[in-house]
Amino acid sequence: MIDLHLHLDGSLSEEDFKYLSKLNNIDLGKDFPSNIYVPMDCKSLDEYLERFALPVALLQNAESIEYATYSLVKRLADLGLFYAEIRFAPLLHVNKGMTQVEVVKAALCGLKKAIKECDYKIDANLILCCMRHACEKENMETVETANLLSSDKVVAVDLAGGETIHPCSYFHECFAKARKYGLNITIHAGEATGSDEIMRAIDEGAVRIGHGVHLSLDMFSVKKVNNAKISFEFCPTSNLQTKSLKSYKDVPLRQFINKDIRVTINSDNMTVSNTDCIKEMAVMVKTFKLDKREVIDIYDNAINAAFTSDENKNKMRQTMLNAFSDLMLEKLNLK
Repeated sequence: MIDLHLHLDGSLSEEDFKYLSKLNNIDLGKDFPSNIYVPMDCKSLDEYLERFALPVALLQNAESIEYATYSLVKRLADLGLFYAEIRFAPLLHVNKGMTQVEVVKAALCGLKKAIKECDYKIDANLILCCMRHACEKENMETVETANLLSSDKVVAVDLAGGETIHPCSYFHECFAKARKYGLNITIHAGEATGSDEIMRAIDEGAVRIGHGVHLSLDMFSVKKVNNAKISFEFCPTSNLQTKSLKSYKDVPLRQFINKDIRVTINSDNMTVSNTDCIKEMAVMVKTFKLDKREVIDIYDNAINAAFTSDENKNKMRQTMLNAFSDLMLEKLNLK
């Protein structure tokens, strides 16, 4: 299947942690492995974000980053995914002297090695995240890195981090540069804040919105979203854990579908949230009683929104239709 919103540092497996801890001589802590997962009774976004300190510390050299990316792509292939966009913030991985370009090149090595070993049954690309707490110089370097490597499976830039304190309008120059370079833009917005931040993200050039569950469904907002052909990257479980939403029933999936807004279902952080994109879709099927046609439409939204060529999208459509075997229907609780 397809995952368009997947963070590398939030998706290291337990085995990855063990390998990388030995490689980097970093103690995993007495609470390992429970300290790498967030429970459903997580109290806040701050508690959720605490789970990223350890994986980021483990990913501060080229060998570790290459290994982690390689491992993730292999695991995605084992799950049955045929396409994924993996995102991370290279500026978080330069603490031991690497440049952002070196960081991303290491990730690309792991990504391409895994794709080749999987006999090209899965394809994957990278999205580079700017960070809301970072300075303009660091974020501009991320944009420049994305442009430099845009012909080598780096397909977009993103903006992640605390929305409340750092609205995306603060990063206008970075996005202006990204637009000048013709880079695809997706922005985390409307997860911790409301519809205004989503509108600002669209004004800055975003064609996809990470999360966006607090979009106001008034006539103006719906028209703006649909006219701009914006796609939304829903990640239900993480939204519950960060207290953005109270329950799966609060995911505005049915409301978005009824307004013809393009929605995709993704995992966000496979390890931190203890999930994957197939589990996330299965929960949505159960919660909203989606039928097979609706599920195919959501996956088709993901194909259309993917930052890849039309040729690849056509191949994915055929792969998707072939993928709806009895096993897949069982995984999604579809009849």
